[in-house]
Amino acid sequence: MRKVQRLLGAGVICVAIISVFAACGSSDDGDSGTASTGATTSASTSASSGGESTDNSVISKYSTPGTEIAPKVAGLKPFKAKEGASIYNIACALSIEACQATANGMKEASQALGYKYEQCDSGSSPEAPGQCFTNAINAKPDVIIAQAVGLNQAADGYAAARKAGIPIVAFGTGDKADGTVANIQIADQLCHDQGKILADAIAEDSDGKANVLFLGDTAIACDVSRTKGFEDQLKQACPDCDYNKLIFDLNTMQQSLPPQLQAELNKNPNINWIVGANDAPAAVAVTQVMQAGKQDQISVAGMDGQPSNVTFMLKKQVQKFDLTNPFADAPWSAVDAAARIYSGEEVPKSLQSPNYLLTWDNVKSLGPSKTYNGPDDYQEQYKAMWGKS
Repeated sequence: MRKVQRLLGAGVICVAIISVFAACGSSDDGDSGTASTGATTSASTSASSGGESTDNSVISKYSTPGTEIAPKVAGLKPFKAKEGASIYNIACALSIEACQATANGMKEASQALGYKYEQCDSGSSPEAPGQCFTNAINAKPDVIIAQAVGLNQAADGYAAARKAGIPIVAFGTGDKADGTVANIQIADQLCHDQGKILADAIAEDSDGKANVLFLGDTAIACDVSRTKGFEDQLKQACPDCDYNKLIFDLNTMQQSLPPQLQAELNKNPNINWIVGANDAPAAVAVTQVMQAGKQDQISVAGMDGQPSNVTFMLKKQVQKFDLTNPFADAPWSAVDAAARIYSGEEVPKSLQSPNYLLTWDNVKSLGPSKTYNGPDDYQEQYKAMWGKS
């Protein structure tokens, strides 16, 4: 019998902390205490893929990196980028490594275009998202990028920007891609797709015999979306798998999650997979599994491809999978969209970012940086798109 259990960590507070694409607040998918029927297995494998595979293996399909940047994959054409734009990025919490790396990528792409770039840290306080929108509007940029700052965090800010006539590129917010919230949504389905892909991979790796403990939180909208995607897809791909969910307090994770995990391992000795909604709880799980002496029984999977988790994988220490998207290509695609809007080019309402499944077999290919950035020549591909090569 497939089981779902929700274990609440105390005092979960909405904070602006993300992986690459996480937004605080609720997402379209909402929080899910139980798994529900979702898309079919084949639907998950049609989500933004890294490379191509000739077999039906989800692991094979997504563990092959792509060779083209996201705009090319989407069929967007080269254009002559107009000179002189100013871009204002409302960034997610810059204290988080992935947020800072994404913001750095946007700055680099803006500089490659010769554009002025400014940013505001929306993670400094609960009021910061709205204040950042106010700062952005007062700066009178040509385009605002909302980096994982969604409508539920800053609805008034979005409305004020529209009233001021400033176009918005939404990046990983999870909001609807119908043109009513932003001109374009970058990676709007990424988080949900990532949950589905990882569920398929675990179902495949376990031959349909996984006993999964999922570590989720309610403070990050991307994590909520990943959780729901995983639950929906595991039910479809692995109906005989066991599934339990532990909801932890993101603010006290380092102190509260280890004893919660140990209690779960003691209560359910048959757990053979622990999945983190992002790499931080996955890293905690690796440590706890090793301390419990269950490294030969339990595998761990995470999402975001953080270097510390990659290190576990390089040593084959418990963590077996990590699902990530290109840390460099993704922010450049947001600036590409901003440049297209400023240059009078049409943009689609949605642009997806490719996923890449890290495994013990391919993780060494990341090199010393331990980070997946996308195609090796992503900068040259973008510059050629803009007529800057």
